[in-house]
Amino acid sequence: MVVSGYVSEVVCGTIPVSFKEAFTRYLLKNRDVSRIPGWLLKGSPHYVSSEQIQQMWYFEEKVMGELMGNCNRRWKTYREVNDLCSLLGFGTGKEGIGIFEIGIIQDGQTILEFVPFNPTPDSPNRLRNMEALSIRQLVPPPLPCPDAGYVAVSAGTWAKGMLRFAVPATDAFHSDRLEILVVDLTDLGVGEDHFVAGLRYEGKDLPGEIIKTGEKEMYQVSWYSPQKHRWLHMYEED
Repeated sequence: MVVSGYVSEVVCGTIPVSFKEAFTRYLLKNRDVSRIPGWLLKGSPHYVSSEQIQQMWYFEEKVMGELMGNCNRRWKTYREVNDLCSLLGFGTGKEGIGIFEIGIIQDGQTILEFVPFNPTPDSPNRLRNMEALSIRQLVPPPLPCPDAGYVAVSAGTWAKGMLRFAVPATDAFHSDRLEILVVDLTDLGVGEDHFVAGLRYEGKDLPGEIIKTGEKEMYQVSWYSPQKHRWLHMYEED
């Protein structure tokens, strides 16, 4: 079974408060204020663009290593900040399942396809939508509640791509035995309330592997403030 769409990796984990504070100070010290509109600075004097935050969090490993080293910790990659949650699936946006496709392949040929919108059918086996498939809502990850001295951070990437799932060998594929596993990630600071976290067939979770992916885009990096009870930009403080 091959599923195509926006392959997404979402990670959420904890970092020391001292590292968060050092990260914010570095952002503010190295921002180019001349490139920030005056009206934006007036309303948010500590504003730092999402692009600058993403560049630092995802790509500036040397700087991140130095900042984390000053906290007597080791920085590896953003993927290592995942002690609260780590998911690989399909990002489909908000307010329902977005555009992606499921293809059932047997002996190298697609015998059945499901798509979540209404295209013109191009084969007798192509279904116009996924109404025939079961959608199971998983229990969403809770709001972070890290130990004292730590804060939670969410991040991740997405790109057009494909995952392959191994379906148990049977005489025939039965669409009524396939379930799409969906989870709401908004409590993790991610704009995905219908994240497709996997597939299940005949009551068993199917292991998936990436077989194709395009150029990655980055999710916004956010941290959770228990005092304000919401996710904030990395340049913001309590």
